[in-house]
Amino acid sequence: MTGIRKIAREAGVSPASVSRVLSNDSSFSVSEQTRARIKKVAAKYNYHPHLNRAVTQSTPPHSILVLTTHSLETEAHDPYFIQVHDGIIQEASKQNIQIKAFVRFPNKDFQFTDAQKYDGVIVAGVFTQEFYANLAKNNSHIVLIDDYRYLPAYDIIRNSYFEATQIVLDQLLENGLNKIAFIGGNIHPMNNNGEVTDSYQDIRAKAYLMWTKLHNISPLIILNGWTPKDGFDSMNGLLKDNIQAVLIASDQLTIGAYQALEQYQIKVPQDLQIISYNDSNIAEYLVPSLSSINPASLSMGKIAVQRLVHRLNNPNDIPIHINLPAKATWRESSEINLN
Repeated sequence: MTGIRKIAREAGVSPASVSRVLSNDSSFSVSEQTRARIKKVAAKYNYHPHLNRAVTQSTPPHSILVLTTHSLETEAHDPYFIQVHDGIIQEASKQNIQIKAFVRFPNKDFQFTDAQKYDGVIVAGVFTQEFYANLAKNNSHIVLIDDYRYLPAYDIIRNSYFEATQIVLDQLLENGLNKIAFIGGNIHPMNNNGEVTDSYQDIRAKAYLMWTKLHNISPLIILNGWTPKDGFDSMNGLLKDNIQAVLIASDQLTIGAYQALEQYQIKVPQDLQIISYNDSNIAEYLVPSLSSINPASLSMGKIAVQRLVHRLNNPNDIPIHINLPAKATWRESSEINLN
């Protein structure tokens, strides 16, 4: 079956560009020439991102709305979000689903009543609970992706980052490392205006803190934010503690952390071992290559569509929360004996 990446190669664009064009993402700026070329290649392979059968089939397809807190700039720097969105688009092409709108936030023009136009809604990212409640008043068929709060009213798809974090920490401890730090950030739910009124602890940081308490180890944790600069500043703040290893909550944060280590001529992994999260393409090409916890981001998008189809067909079923397995990909930035 022809996929987005094959179309991207032939059209000479990125997979993200193909996804955005074929999902009619109104916020995506691209020339008409490029847009036409992508659609021409897709038509050549009879690739219909929203249908899994011939366009002329008699059964009307379901229509869905996708809402996301992920900006184009965020996607450009973190492929994790691209894969989530690609998973939604790919599965929609198999499930007789039309993605009628793909709305990025903040978006002051969004009206909750707009959700009434669609059969269901997929939300990728973290919004306020008030946002979800207002959305549910207008469309009860909702699936959330990547929200780790306990929200019993909604179907939720997420990664098993809590369990994967504790497994990695156990492996570090078994290898004689007990002065382990954590770099990350808090989660700031968004509303439609982009305003953030509260925050909560990220699941990776929560797992780290619970693990250190269980093993009677003093936590060394800095939660500055999610940019490479935050990674740089956070690593600078930890170096005085003579740490042996650091878990860093994203590959993007690790870019900044690597720069801080280079500034002080600290060698990885000889002087300090690094394990990150998201296992994006950059992890393999950093020097030294980066050990990173691999999420099931593409599958998260696919299963969200599958769950929404189930919700449409079984609206009275109890919502379920699905944790997809995440596991570490070990590379040069850590020296772990797994035997």
